[in-house]
Amino acid sequence: MRFSRPFQIVAAAVILAGAGAMGAVLAPSAAGASPTAPAIPSGQHKCTTTVTTITGGTSSYRSFGLRLKINNGSSRRAIVAFVSMDANVTPDAELRLTWNAGQGINDYQYGPGNIAENQQFDGTRTVMDVIPLGPGRHTLVPQIRLSGNSTTSGTVLRACAVVEAYTS
Repeated sequence: MRFSRPFQIVAAAVILAGAGAMGAVLAPSAAGASPTAPAIPSGQHKCTTTVTTITGGTSSYRSFGLRLKINNGSSRRAIVAFVSMDANVTPDAELRLTWNAGQGINDYQYGPGNIAENQQFDGTRTVMDVIPLGPGRHTLVPQIRLSGNSTTSGTVLRACAVVEAYTS
């Protein structure tokens, strides 16, 4: 099929106009964006590359270096807490994770407890927990413990944590 030159020019202009409109849709808008509103407020996200190793079998919970602060406002509400880590354990062991949120520390208190079990190599593991908190400011500390016999060990190589109280 053969098109005349004027038709080709009009078709090209329509395509370019559409691409420009699409770019405007995909680009952030100065009018619609809030440059001062971060996705995660300061203090509510932390990462560490400090290696934490636990040896000798079943242990008590301990921090692996992350402390997060959150302001829950003037009312009681559940917050969402995430931890992602590169970790490994020896055969017949697992790492368990919970949060110290000022309400005691227990297995499975806020969500899944097993964050790492044995596999051939280090693996990235992620867990989301829901933690009920009262009003005001809180400090939350994700903590791990080893579960296994006296010859087992577990290692956290890198970890990041995020806590969120409000969404919009």
